[in-house]
Amino acid sequence: MNSTTIIKDKQYYKFCLYGFLKNLRFFEPFFIIYFMSKGISFFEIGILYAIREIAINVFEIPSGIIADALGRRKTLASSFLVYIIAFIIFYLYSSFSLFVFAMLFYALGDAIRSGINKAMIVNYLKRTNQINHKVGYYGHTRSWSQFGSAISSLAGGILFFFNKNLDAIFLLSIIPYLFDFINVLSYPKYLDEQKSKYLSTKENIKVITSSFIQAFKHKNLLHSLINSSIYSGYYKAIKDFIQPFLKSLIISIPIFLYLSNDEKTALFLGLIYFVIFLVNSFVSRRASKIENLFSSQRAFLNFSLLFGIIVGLISGVLMEYFNSPITVVLFVIILSIENSRKPSGVSSITDNSVDSIHAGILSVQSQLASLFAAVFMISIGFLADTFSIGIGIIISSIFVLLLYPLIKIRT
Repeated sequence: MNSTTIIKDKQYYKFCLYGFLKNLRFFEPFFIIYFMSKGISFFEIGILYAIREIAINVFEIPSGIIADALGRRKTLASSFLVYIIAFIIFYLYSSFSLFVFAMLFYALGDAIRSGINKAMIVNYLKRTNQINHKVGYYGHTRSWSQFGSAISSLAGGILFFFNKNLDAIFLLSIIPYLFDFINVLSYPKYLDEQKSKYLSTKENIKVITSSFIQAFKHKNLLHSLINSSIYSGYYKAIKDFIQPFLKSLIISIPIFLYLSNDEKTALFLGLIYFVIFLVNSFVSRRASKIENLFSSQRAFLNFSLLFGIIVGLISGVLMEYFNSPITVVLFVIILSIENSRKPSGVSSITDNSVDSIHAGILSVQSQLASLFAAVFMISIGFLADTFSIGIGIIISSIFVLLLYPLIKIRT
């Protein structure tokens, strides 16, 4: 698809701004390092991440009902207020038990937000006769999300360098979320799906439930969901668990010796994540072109899943046995694959489901990704405490490779 076919009107830029602002989480490149500084073990970190991911599943159905009751705009906007509560807890406290509460609020924000913006984009594309370009359109908006992550990483590194305090970064992350709260409320009212507000609570529950049933009833849809979500879960775990390795690598490099270890970590880890997300932004914007290099969407999703996991396995080996800087390049590839395949995954899922349950099905995809992420995070955390992070990544990669014949999309 040629990107010039996309209508870049005011709403296009609002969708892009939403993605950019929501990813201005200045703490993200240092999240695990932050937990480690509070005396939290890798296994406990894995548990915290798993609590967040599983809680997303638990909160998913009520959040869908809330979206139908309040309208999508108000529901999406309210998610940012919930995130802010989590940020405040991280800023004020340092105990594992209170971090559990922070992760629950974090999860509630993710659950409220999950699937809603994607569903609004699909509705908007139908209204403006651009539905045939949904892979490219979603790729464009996602590229702004990744650009936001890139800027966030660089800014987070600079803030950490000057403040010498990771806690303050959570407080500063509140600012862009307040701006996104205002941005979402400015979306056109027709994206609220006003007709659904006349449904009773019982009927709303039936709509949400039918989405789950449809997901597990149709073979093609189920394969699309698992293929998309298992790599997303793998990506979520790898993305954060590489932080300790990157920190040790940065400290071991004999440059800028006049800087403290924390200062070197702040500058270079922020810079590494800046480059990673900048590459991801570039890849996301060209998602449809990358897909077109393959004979079909199915072939692209299958190849990218297999290739990404093999790269993950190699990165774990290089990390564990060679402490090689090449590992950083492989991590960039792993993360870039997720951003190149995610628009195609969304397209495959919606193509295999009826229009009336798109929002619900996309929520199911998010839930499955969260479930897989929880499994990978607890496993890698446990193996990291018992052996090392590298061993955790190796074993997780082998697990997915063994499952590949069962989860590849066949038709």
